[in-house]
Amino acid sequence: MIKIKICGITRLEEVEYLNEEHVDYAGFVIYENSKRYITVERAAAIAESLDPDIKKVAVTVSPDIELLKEIEANGFDIIQVHKGLSNAVIDAATIPIWYAVNATDTGHMTMTLEWIRQLPIRLGAKIEALVMDAPEFGSGQTFDWHKSKRMLKAGTLSPPTEDRLFTKKFVLAGGLTPENVSEGIEIFNPDIVDVSSSVEGEDGKDKDKISAFVNAVRSVG
Repeated sequence: MIKIKICGITRLEEVEYLNEEHVDYAGFVIYENSKRYITVERAAAIAESLDPDIKKVAVTVSPDIELLKEIEANGFDIIQVHKGLSNAVIDAATIPIWYAVNATDTGHMTMTLEWIRQLPIRLGAKIEALVMDAPEFGSGQTFDWHKSKRMLKAGTLSPPTEDRLFTKKFVLAGGLTPENVSEGIEIFNPDIVDVSSSVEGEDGKDKDKISAFVNAVRSVG
């Protein structure tokens, strides 16, 4: 069954929406330039009310070791990284890493994935999942799904079976909605779908929109 991550949680009542829908992951954005920014300490306090089966994901941008250790000390299950990810941070991590690959062009994607392939096995094993996201993460915009699918078929993401890159989970993000998520699932067959913008109302996450998204995913996968 396809798992569901609701990202950008900032309020205690939003945790209750996630508990009611029995989603799989709750994302907290630890990045000051985001409109969904929340401190590590505040996120951890809110996350205490999550159902124990829902994993806590700290979403970061180019984190350093200090931030990583703060996230780990506050009980997060996963760190999701956009942009810069140093070998030193990977080496220091004791929780799984999700690394975001922004869908821009074939060359950029190929270089990013090749870097992951070339990591020492000990480090590469710490990257649990690849998140395919829009060029501007958090924008609520989709990327070109069909172009990306052609890139998969061309070999960018379809290497030999021994390639350890493809033992990793695949997370589809970027502009997903209750209306388009079934198409995204059909095209990419992801392990996890990740949503934020389309399940928001005027003041944070919206209960009915979350329910509609969850129902759309579960009707397919």
